[in-house]
Amino acid sequence: MGVPVLTLRRFLYGTLALLLSSTVVAEQAEKPIFGGLGVEFGRPLAMDTYGAELKVVPGQALPVNHNITLPPLRPGNIYPWRLFPKANLPRPYRDLSSNSFVMLNQRAEPMRVISRIFESGCGESFDWLKATLAKKYEAAGDIEITAPAPFERALRISYLSRQIDVRCGPATVIEYLDGDVLAAWAADQQKEYEAYQRELADIEKRRLVMNQRRAIKFADSFTVGDEYRLEGAFGIQFQKPFARNSAQKFPVDAPFYAVLPNLPEPFDRGDIQLVISPERHPISIRGTFKDLVFDDVADAFKAKYGQPMKASSRHIIHRVSNNHAIVKKLAEDTVEIAFIDTLAQSEQRKRLWEQESDGL
Repeated sequence: MGVPVLTLRRFLYGTLALLLSSTVVAEQAEKPIFGGLGVEFGRPLAMDTYGAELKVVPGQALPVNHNITLPPLRPGNIYPWRLFPKANLPRPYRDLSSNSFVMLNQRAEPMRVISRIFESGCGESFDWLKATLAKKYEAAGDIEITAPAPFERALRISYLSRQIDVRCGPATVIEYLDGDVLAAWAADQQKEYEAYQRELADIEKRRLVMNQRRAIKFADSFTVGDEYRLEGAFGIQFQKPFARNSAQKFPVDAPFYAVLPNLPEPFDRGDIQLVISPERHPISIRGTFKDLVFDDVADAFKAKYGQPMKASSRHIIHRVSNNHAIVKKLAEDTVEIAFIDTLAQSEQRKRLWEQESDGL
């Protein structure tokens, strides 16, 4: 008689569950893991047993059964990995070429220790290691697991947060790890790095504030008015007669060069042109300078007046109380700054049109 389908299905499910259960418990040790390769977890390592700090070491990627995120270190913090020349290797490997590394927390307590033995293949030494580890820690079932590439065979034994991993193939790698200590160290490093980032943000904020203040101070040195009103520039005010007490006859509605006293640097080394109305009220104030940086003026205008109404890499226009402040890069070594009273300019256009159309 054939086996009933339901009975067969239950048998298969039960077998699969048993296999899965064996896989899970195969790594579990009955005896605790106190350390290995010459280190003891929970006890600081003597300073004369380890060497220089290292940024990276071969095979430092965590075993796949750990999802601990290792954060970037705060600048100035000590790298956790150290050379470990005094590693105590298992007996069959002591005469072979190897290198070892230990990962220490702030108290010099081991979190991980890795020994890489330059013996290829998986021979009798590996079988001896498998049998010895399983016996020493009273592992339940087979401690062999699927080997990660490019290794051929691998072992794992776990007890609470501590575990032992062994791999063979291109080389033999033996690693001891304390997951709880490593996770605690990573959390501390994350807090320190976040504090460092906050400090950087505060420094950057203070830098921006200082730059803003310097830019506003620079803008105030050659503009007239506050952030809401553009009332002139270079000591000349819109809607007030230019050189009121001067007997000189200045052109009306046509540009002319003005010699202005007490100009701050670098404006004292440039040329300033004015256009005035019949009442001598300035319509436009335009300066051309060779010792001036375009970006410095652009930053000064932005700091004082906010975002421009038009901006490119060579031409920026701000509208302030219906007046205009303009900076233009005429050449790589020449910058022009212009200030325009738009109402006065509108009245000028009417006058010029009346003159143009006179008699028609």
